[in-house]
Amino acid sequence: MGFAARTINKLASFAFCISLFAFAATAQSTDQNFPTPLTTNEIEGQIKARDMGDPRATTYFYAFEGGQGDIFINVVAKNFSGDIDVFTVEGMTPLTKVVLYAEADRSETGRLIYLRKPEQLLLRIQGRTPNDDPATFRIKFGGSFIALAPQKIQEAPTVVRAPTDEPGIKVNSAGRIVAVVPKPKPTPKPEEPKPEPPVVAKAEPAPDKSVNKSVVHAPTVPTIGNLKRSASKRPSAAPKKTTEESERTAPAKKSAPPASVGGKAAKPKATPTSNPVAKPPESKPADALASIRLVIQMKDGTTFWFSMNEVVKFTVDKGVMTVIAKNGSITRYNILDVEKTTIQ
Repeated sequence: MGFAARTINKLASFAFCISLFAFAATAQSTDQNFPTPLTTNEIEGQIKARDMGDPRATTYFYAFEGGQGDIFINVVAKNFSGDIDVFTVEGMTPLTKVVLYAEADRSETGRLIYLRKPEQLLLRIQGRTPNDDPATFRIKFGGSFIALAPQKIQEAPTVVRAPTDEPGIKVNSAGRIVAVVPKPKPTPKPEEPKPEPPVVAKAEPAPDKSVNKSVVHAPTVPTIGNLKRSASKRPSAAPKKTTEESERTAPAKKSAPPASVGGKAAKPKATPTSNPVAKPPESKPADALASIRLVIQMKDGTTFWFSMNEVVKFTVDKGVMTVIAKNGSITRYNILDVEKTTIQ
């Protein structure tokens, strides 16, 4: 093998080690059920400072294996206050614990673990920084430490919440409301123009072919014979009616109005109308509970809203808050995770 080939192999192995170290440094799981696998014998990371007044600590979980024998653990930390623990995955038996306090300079310590048989182990790093500067840590393993093969990290399942019409609320890590962001109004969709009905042309009537418009009748000229014939065709005068016939054919006189009783005219009776006017339907009163909400604020900053007109009952029994809705859904919350509950 030539010099160039050996140089290329060394560079490739060096790049592979750097990529594994970067993977171990950047992938940090905060869920105990989905720990980050350690692919190298050294990890390095940092813990960012939380908001002022937030007492919570940051926790990272790592998984590795150990063979029979001694495992050496070397810890170097700066500005870090917390604990570093090692457990067995089966039974969560604690094997060692390292307690660190923040100092101006770097602090270094070590531990030794003896295993009688090969075990699957869990490393927990839990701590915080006492000021605004981030806390840093570096842990190196030796002895019977066994690194895991690189694999895809299985992410914790995310909870999908149903969309609501409530405005967005921004809170800090301590749970205090910082700002209320109004929900953006949806843009109305442009209305599509309605198609106009097609114009139907009226058909012109067909000309009557039976009439010959070319024939013109000449006007008749009155003559003496025509005048005599027209005079003979005139109707005779109607005979005069007799007195009896005129009385029979005369229209009947209108009946006189009813006589007044006691000097007062009798009023005609009012006839009932056949189509009475329908009264408008009475408007139902609005539900007063629709404007009142049950607000449950959790310690992790999550806020749940319930409209009181949809809530049947909410109770607290043995440390569990239960909310029963009209649609039959039942929601339970651990009272230790609830920051406060209000009715607004």
